[in-house]
Amino acid sequence: MRSFMTMKGYGALMSSTEIWKDIEGFEGLYQVSNMGRVRSLDRKDEIGRTVNERVLAGWYDNHGYRVVTLHRDGNTKKWRVHRLVAIAFLDNPDNLPEINHKDEDKANNVVSNLEWCS
Repeated sequence: MRSFMTMKGYGALMSSTEIWKDIEGFEGLYQVSNMGRVRSLDRKDEIGRTVNERVLAGWYDNHGYRVVTLHRDGNTKKWRVHRLVAIAFLDNPDNLPEINHKDEDKANNVVSNLEWCS
C-alpha cells in the first residue's frame, strides 16, 4: 500500500494553496480539498463527545482507488476520494457518470488530474 506522503502529486500539495469545500450531504462534518484530501471537522458526536478535526487516512481498495468512510446520523458510507473531489470542484453539465485520472495514476486525486467522462 502507498502512504499518502509518497503519493504522486504530494509535491503539488506543498506548493499550492489548498482549498477545502464541504462534502455534499455531509456539510459541517467533512470537507474535501482540491489536493485530494478529506478531513473531518471539529464537532460533537451523537453521544456528546468532542471529535477533533483531522485528515482522514483512508485506504486503497482492490482497484487502487483511495477510499474513506463518512459517518452521519448513525449511517456510514464509503466514498472513493476522486469522486468526492470531482463532485466538489469540477462542473459536470453533461451529467457524465465516470471520472478519469488524466495521468492514469488512481492515487493522484488532485483536482487538476481529474475530468468527468463517459
